[in-house]
Amino acid sequence: MKELQLIEILKTFDKEELKSLKKFIISPFLKSPRNTENLFDYLITFHPDFDSPNLSKENVFKKLFPGGEFSDKKLNNFIFDLSKTIEDFIAYNTFKSDEVEYLLSLSKGFLNRKLTKNSMRVNKLIEKKLSPGFSPHKDFVSKFKRLTNYKSTYFIEESDFENLLEGSKNYFEVASLQFIIDYSEIKQAKNSAATTYGKKLSNVFIESLFESFDIEKLIKLLEKSDYAYTPLVEVYFYKFKTIEEPEVTDYYYKLKDNFFKILPMLDREERCNLFNYIATYCSLKVIKKNPDFIKEGLENYKSMVENNAYSVSENEDMQILTYRNIFLYCVNIGEIIWLKEFIEKYTDKLNPEYRDDMRNLAYANLYFVKKEFEKALVYISKINQEFFLLKTDVKTLLLFIYYELSYFEQAYSLIDTFKHFLTNTKEISDTHKEFFNNFVKYYFGILKIKSGQSKDDASFYFKKLEKEKNIVCKNWLLEKVSELSKNKTLNKFEN
Repeated sequence: MKELQLIEILKTFDKEELKSLKKFIISPFLKSPRNTENLFDYLITFHPDFDSPNLSKENVFKKLFPGGEFSDKKLNNFIFDLSKTIEDFIAYNTFKSDEVEYLLSLSKGFLNRKLTKNSMRVNKLIEKKLSPGFSPHKDFVSKFKRLTNYKSTYFIEESDFENLLEGSKNYFEVASLQFIIDYSEIKQAKNSAATTYGKKLSNVFIESLFESFDIEKLIKLLEKSDYAYTPLVEVYFYKFKTIEEPEVTDYYYKLKDNFFKILPMLDREERCNLFNYIATYCSLKVIKKNPDFIKEGLENYKSMVENNAYSVSENEDMQILTYRNIFLYCVNIGEIIWLKEFIEKYTDKLNPEYRDDMRNLAYANLYFVKKEFEKALVYISKINQEFFLLKTDVKTLLLFIYYELSYFEQAYSLIDTFKHFLTNTKEISDTHKEFFNNFVKYYFGILKIKSGQSKDDASFYFKKLEKEKNIVCKNWLLEKVSELSKNKTLNKFEN
């Protein structure tokens, strides 16, 4: 039974939640047609892992129906009913946890009973609790629309047409602001679908919208006014422009300036989304060999963590890619002191499943930059490479360490392992495979020179590397080739 969806759901409950769930299951108002209480009581004896060999359908059936002949269908009916009850519990708790959503339902309920004044009383509570924001999970515009509609019923009944029109105006304003934000999001999603997946995220309507809507004219008109939300509109306009014309860096700097102006008025999810966008823009510039954006990218990430915008909510973990990008930027710049502080303070913000591995990888990189290669090797040897991203990161850094420590035998062995991995893995795109294969090819060549197995001139690799575009760790390879060339010149001079 371990593989049942019911068990997977129960694994996510802690002890206190199970107590609440039990009360929900036995509630007369919500009681299931079948008595599932005994099934629930028996299953939770296996909490939290549910991996006991006694957890089988046969054993569960014997517990529920002592002496009865086993019937898979009969047991499945009980499992279905208990699963449905637990789903209702999850849905109810999720609904109840959103106070505004709960009050909106209450207001609607009063309206359905023709209790308009009671509905308006609740609407006033909603107005106090509903804070503006345009992040997807906040769902402000949808809630504001329902609130406006419920208030409209009251205003019509009271013949209060002034407030009726004011409410409509306010709703149309926030709906229009949401459209501008979504307009830039559509453009971003469209580009991502094409570049990442090679898919077309578009249709006739979307294409017609982009051709017909003059967003630049809107911005010019707003700049002449004192409209309070102009900075917000400008942020998403310049985001749109960085997507449309990424080579024009002026748009990026205007986006960033306006973003920091309105930072206090944005909720955490909006801050997180925009920080991630400008960080991605910087990363793409770094990939295209624009060195100015290495420091720029790190400064953005520093602001992200300082403003608690590294995740969309306090309850969510920091993304592994965010954590990884931060320590890689620090490594590239040599920002060792801040990196150590970051590791100590923010590693615990990661999902516990990956926490130790990411901490070890970050420390391995830190000690590598400090040229304490033995310490770096100790940390990297602790890493479990199950997560696909770690497989290339760990192998690449290990090759660096083996090179610096002149561990030639280990390096040659890892090269062979790396080649086989790149040939067989389906976790990495063909484009990225090409980048890593080129790295391994050049690494192998310079390793042979260093280990004395090749008489090739290192300057030959330097010239080829300078022209190579599809490769990772290019700067490190160039640095090692330069060192080999310098050592060869010194040897000639000394001889």
